[in-house]
Amino acid sequence: MSLTSKVPLWLERAEVQAQISALQSASKLPEMVCIAMRLGLMLACWLLEVDLSERARKPQAWPACKTCGKRLHSKGWHGRQIQTLVGNIY
Repeated sequence: MSLTSKVPLWLERAEVQAQISALQSASKLPEMVCIAMRLGLMLACWLLEVDLSERARKPQAWPACKTCGKRLHSKGWHGRQIQTLVGNIY
């Protein structure tokens, strides 16, 4: 399943539907712009989270340590959070 084919799933989320309803009922342009920006940031966060989680599932060839020469390896999956320009990515 491609990333773009998952967008309809994102559109069905309750928080997205709430923003879409708010956009449709907004009466002034500045309010509409703020809601549209919020929707855009929500989409950007979701796209990053989906893509990063897919990349994390793929095997990775680890390089050798520059100091001792031993092959580096993963210490396992750990959930992380990072603050970005588009918001918190989990």
